[in-house]
Amino acid sequence: MDVIKQMQNADFFIKPIPKNASVTMAYVPFQNCDRLYSPEQAISQGTLFPDLNKPFLAGSDNGGVCDD
Repeated sequence: MDVIKQMQNADFFIKPIPKNASVTMAYVPFQNCDRLYSPEQAISQGTLFPDLNKPFLAGSDNGGVCDD
C-alpha cells in the first residue's frame, strides 16, 4: 500500500482526460489509484477499484448503471 500512496502524491499523476482534448477524438480516461477497496471489500465487489464498480441494475433510470 505504501507504493500506491507514493504514486498518488507523485509528480507524474496523470489527469483522466488530456488538457487539450479534441471534441472529435474518443478518449478512455486514465485510471489513477486514488481510492482502493480493502481486501475484503474487493473480494465481495469483484474489483479492487471503486471507480470500476458499476453494477447493472435492470430497470433503473440511469440506463441500468448504478452511478454513485
